[in-house]
Amino acid sequence: MKMQHFSLMRSLFNNGSSKTNMLSTMKQLSQYNQLSKGTMKKPYEKLDTVEISPSSLQKQVASKQRITSRQAIQSLTHLQGKEVKEIKAKNNVLEFDDGALYRFSFNGVSTVMQSFYHGSGSILGTAFTELGERLGVDTGAIYSQQDVTKINKIEDFFSGFTGRSGLIGSRHSYSGEEVLDMFKSVGIEPGWFTVKSSGQTVRHYLREDGRTFSEKQVLGSRNTFMSHNLFDIGYKQGEKITIGDTDYEVDETGHINLPPDAAVFLTHNVDPMYTKRKQLATIKDQLIKTQATRPEEQVFFSTPTHDYTLDGNGELLETKNLQSTRQPGWWTTKL
Repeated sequence: MKMQHFSLMRSLFNNGSSKTNMLSTMKQLSQYNQLSKGTMKKPYEKLDTVEISPSSLQKQVASKQRITSRQAIQSLTHLQGKEVKEIKAKNNVLEFDDGALYRFSFNGVSTVMQSFYHGSGSILGTAFTELGERLGVDTGAIYSQQDVTKINKIEDFFSGFTGRSGLIGSRHSYSGEEVLDMFKSVGIEPGWFTVKSSGQTVRHYLREDGRTFSEKQVLGSRNTFMSHNLFDIGYKQGEKITIGDTDYEVDETGHINLPPDAAVFLTHNVDPMYTKRKQLATIKDQLIKTQATRPEEQVFFSTPTHDYTLDGNGELLETKNLQSTRQPGWWTTKL
């Protein structure tokens, strides 16, 4: 009770029985009643009635069942007489046997998948029916719809890498961090890795940023790089190009010799000077061709930072673009 309430009550008991005092007391009592109406009911206004609906109770029960089922799946050693194996790589090699069962836990969900041969590789699919029978519950009691979505991504992830295309054409998207985490959980480190399944062996390359490439993509890039004559873009014999962590020397033919497994990614792990020289060589080639069609003009090509033209000897002349308003592209001046 607030102090002003207590003061009024005390006044009521202390007043005498005179008419004046009686009127004063009644007035004070009225004041007390008005205050009481505004404050005495406040504690009760904050009381809420909590009701548990049947649907809410069902959700709670289902949630507990899923937690129990998930724990049971994580401890399964056999399912319908077959051993449940963990997906684990050895020396960056994953192997899936046809018909075998594999457990995988990631992002809060655990599943047991069976491997099947399918055309260009294997398909890993969750054994929903078998798990339901083993646990004695309906499939819906094992996984929520959100869990099923996660499982579909897991299935497609590993199924994709049993084929030669990897994640190309996958119906799901995977962030670089997600790819690295999934591979790390099964023992795959960045670099070349191998997947064996259904009597075939395929290789893929996992980059440090989580991007993956098929063997065909990586070796294609390597072979294209080796076919280029580096003399054409300004390199000299004995100069070096850094690819990854290794320096390679330009030989007497204008080429470098890369190991068979060298992973070449022009915009990722190749010396930036190579890209720069290649761009300048392309600009020079285009300037020569364009200048030949405009003998009475000086032809220029501009980028956001530089202007390019040919000097009197036909060599590329590079100057800084000091006019910030100039648009990149071709332009000419009268000679």
